[in-house]
Amino acid sequence: MESFQEYMVEYRTQIEKGAIKKAYKGLMEYTQSLRTHFKNKYPDYFVSGSVYFGYMDMTYFSFYPKSLGHKKLKIAIVLIHESMRFEVWLAGYNKQVQSKYWKIFKESA
Repeated sequence: MESFQEYMVEYRTQIEKGAIKKAYKGLMEYTQSLRTHFKNKYPDYFVSGSVYFGYMDMTYFSFYPKSLGHKKLKIAIVLIHESMRFEVWLAGYNKQVQSKYWKIFKESA
């Protein structure tokens, strides 16, 4: 296992090369434009005011139609950095709501 200092040296080396900075900026701009697309295409939906940029593990934004909002549920469009793919998640407003629905889904299987 490498030390934190070794990771930081590698991080700096990669940042200086520039490719990671450009790729990350492009991904964040694309995700932001995707959020804007949802906001414009679905004006009746609530679309989160910003994108959560994460810790280079995941980046996401959420939205929901009124029918899900009343149930305290939302849809998250999530970019998983490691696999470099987008996923769609059904999420609760908070952990209690998420627990409630997770239990419902588990018991219905």
